[in-house]
Amino acid sequence: MIKHLQHAAHHAKRFLHGAYHGTRKFLQNVDTYASMAKRILAASQPMLQDLGVHDQVMGTAMQGLQKYDQAKADIMNVHTKGQDHYSRLAAAVQ
Repeated sequence: MIKHLQHAAHHAKRFLHGAYHGTRKFLQNVDTYASMAKRILAASQPMLQDLGVHDQVMGTAMQGLQKYDQAKADIMNVHTKGQDHYSRLAAAVQ
C-alpha cells in the first residue's frame, strides 16, 4: 500500500512540475508579446496622429495594456504566495 502511495505521489509531483513549468513558459511568451505590442504602439503614435485616430486607438490600447498589467500583477502575487506555501511545506516535511 505504501509503495502505491509513493508511486502516486511521484507521478503527481511530476505532473505538477510539468504543468507549472509549461504554464510559466507560456506566460513568459505572453509577456514578451505584450512588451513587443507596447513598443509597437509607442512607435506608431506619430502615424496614428497623422491619421487622426490617435485618441481612439491609444485609449483602447492603453486600457487593454492596463488590464494586462493588472492581471500580470495578480498572477505574480499568487505565484509568490504559492512559493511561500511550498517553502513552508518543504521545510516541514524535512
